[in-house]
Amino acid sequence: MFRKSAALAMPAILMTLVLTASLTLLTLHFKNILLQSYQSKLEQAAEITSRILRNDIELHGYQHFDFDVVASDIGGSADVRVTIINEDGVVIGDSLVPNHDLDQIDNHGSRPEVLEAFEHGKGSSTRHSHTKGYDLMYYALKATIVSPGDHDHGGEHDHEPASHISDAGDTYIIRTAVAMNLFTDELMWIWVWVVVISLLGVFVVIMITRFFSSMLDKQAKRERESLKTEVKERTHELSLMQRLGSLMSACTTIDSAANVVHPIADHLLPGCRSGAITLIKSSRNRLDLITQWGEQWQGSDRFEPSDCWSLLKGHTHFSSEDGLEIRCRHSNMESDLYQVCIPLVAQGETLGVLHLNYDDQQALESNISKAESMAEQIGLALANMRLREDLRQQAIRDPLTSLFNRRYMMDFLEQHTYSAESQNETLSVMMIDLDHFKRFNDTFGHDAGDYVLKQVAMELKQSVPEGDLVCRYGGEEICIVCPGTDLDTATELGNMLVTRIAGQGMQFNGQSLGNVTISMGIANRLNAETNHDLLLKEADNALYQAKEQGRNRAVISTPESAPPAHSSDES
Repeated sequence: MFRKSAALAMPAILMTLVLTASLTLLTLHFKNILLQSYQSKLEQAAEITSRILRNDIELHGYQHFDFDVVASDIGGSADVRVTIINEDGVVIGDSLVPNHDLDQIDNHGSRPEVLEAFEHGKGSSTRHSHTKGYDLMYYALKATIVSPGDHDHGGEHDHEPASHISDAGDTYIIRTAVAMNLFTDELMWIWVWVVVISLLGVFVVIMITRFFSSMLDKQAKRERESLKTEVKERTHELSLMQRLGSLMSACTTIDSAANVVHPIADHLLPGCRSGAITLIKSSRNRLDLITQWGEQWQGSDRFEPSDCWSLLKGHTHFSSEDGLEIRCRHSNMESDLYQVCIPLVAQGETLGVLHLNYDDQQALESNISKAESMAEQIGLALANMRLREDLRQQAIRDPLTSLFNRRYMMDFLEQHTYSAESQNETLSVMMIDLDHFKRFNDTFGHDAGDYVLKQVAMELKQSVPEGDLVCRYGGEEICIVCPGTDLDTATELGNMLVTRIAGQGMQFNGQSLGNVTISMGIANRLNAETNHDLLLKEADNALYQAKEQGRNRAVISTPESAPPAHSSDES
């Protein structure tokens, strides 16, 4: 606070010092001007008096000429004291002393200005007058006057007093004087004006300083408020970004992630008319629309990567930029909306595109940084979901046949067993084994055996209805769980699968593998006492019966069925 006050007061202090110095110099200058003015005034009065004396005496002589009257007239008109002194130093005329009192005036011959005038023709001095009580400025001028009867004026002027006409009669000293108290008064007025102007200048500087200080304070306050608003907006944006990332990281499906994007995008991207997200298929040859918000999506639901400029360039693409309009082929070419396409990239892999539509290009450009941050969050979330899904698939699927594994099948069967019990639904299980698979491996090799397993698994997966689960139970055994399927339907499906597998002729590396057959046991949940373990056991017993009966067939489990005795015959 002290530094701020000092900074604001500094201009006023500097201005005051400058004004004071300037006005002091002006005062000194005016003082010199006044002194010169007074000096000039005295010189002019002395010159005029000398000229009048010379003209009148030279024209008319000394007859009827009164020095005192001349001094009084000129001194009164010039507002100065005029004194006429003869060469003996006697005062013969004074503008302030009456004629009859001239004899009482002291001899002025020893006065400095008079001595200087007698010697050099003119003189000046300034000294204190004890009779007046103040300083006076004097100027003395030597005047030489020649009268018409200068050679015979003695007889004509015998009646003149000696105090008026000197015996020499031709040389006079005309002295003018002015009181210095007048000069002091005028100088005082100058100082008064100097002080007034200085105070006025300081006041103006202070007011200007306060005005600018107030303006700076208001501007600083506005900037602080703007900064607070900006910080608040940035904090809100960061909060939304964190919430978006947190919610999307918790999503397990694309649909749930899309539902999270919609409300956050409305708050995070004001002015956005509509938006959409497209994802690249695993084949990398197509993008599909997975979600949209706002107005209806004006573009293709499916398009190739080459149809989007953002994927071709590898970074954000604006439909209109720098006066050029270049729209992606997947968008509506006749639309008047400003569109931006932002690639969804995570870990160096492009997963899709974020599409945004705006009515105003300025609003689009002001939100582009937030949109790109949002795209980054979505890309990371999609990459995490894909990674989790890949790990999940690896955990629940058989790597050779891509069928679900036994662990997943047991969870699936247990879940649907409880569901069938609570909802009083049917549930069937098929246990399948490839006939003579060991001998097949010994004859054609394990590579051919793996090929046969994959082909049989693919055929079974394609043939069962949607909702049924096909899994690899272990080795060459495959299990099919059929929720909501009764025994007759399961039997019909089982016989169809046996016939279809047996009718395929398989070849591997140009070698015919012959016909591959399967044996199948079918079990159906009959009552609440049949749990999932018992259901599997019944299907397995029926499978052994199918093998005992000659293989390449489907056998239905019966309550009386019992596990066959151990046989050394190969499967």
